[in-house]
Amino acid sequence: MAFPPQEIAGTLLNRIETGENHLRLMVFSSAQGLQPALLRKIRKKGSPSHPDLFDEVELALQVTKTSGMPFVKEHRVLNKRTELSSSHTRFSAASGIARFYLDNGAHLLESEKFSFLLDSSLHALMKGGEPLVVRFKMLYVFAKAEGYPVKQSWLVGLSKKELEFAQSVLFQRVSEQSPEMEKLESSLNSLENWLEAETELVCRTS
Repeated sequence: MAFPPQEIAGTLLNRIETGENHLRLMVFSSAQGLQPALLRKIRKKGSPSHPDLFDEVELALQVTKTSGMPFVKEHRVLNKRTELSSSHTRFSAASGIARFYLDNGAHLLESEKFSFLLDSSLHALMKGGEPLVVRFKMLYVFAKAEGYPVKQSWLVGLSKKELEFAQSVLFQRVSEQSPEMEKLESSLNSLENWLEAETELVCRTS
């Protein structure tokens, strides 16, 4: 028995070959959060191309009683983020953000605000924002939105100089920043270590 198709729109975070005829997609949407789906490979001339990583997509998902993972009945690309593949550094940074969402996005209660954070982070990278700044801000905002005491525990636990630097990065627009890289790397490592030790969030980058 098949249920009526369910439509979702979101960002494609992963695409894996599953056998000869299917792709396993992982999409993060504001309505459903992290959503897996199977897409049948289409080889007919004139058929829509398969979506690429980081594309904003719209999917019509077909769910059956016997299938745990929905199938993609129809799909279309709403927005291609081709700028993210224009440089290795930018693509790697976007892949790291995607990895973080794949590791931590399965059970988020308010997926809409996390979807906005994902979109704004990828947009900042597309516009040439420093990748480490984008990741630093993304991790901080994500942890805070999840209810972890990142401000009350990690931020206020820094030394005066570290605190001033972290605040200058966190509370300025990405486009307005060109921070000292050594200090930025140190702050990012400090935050990632705190998240790994004090929360359930996974911060691996590969």
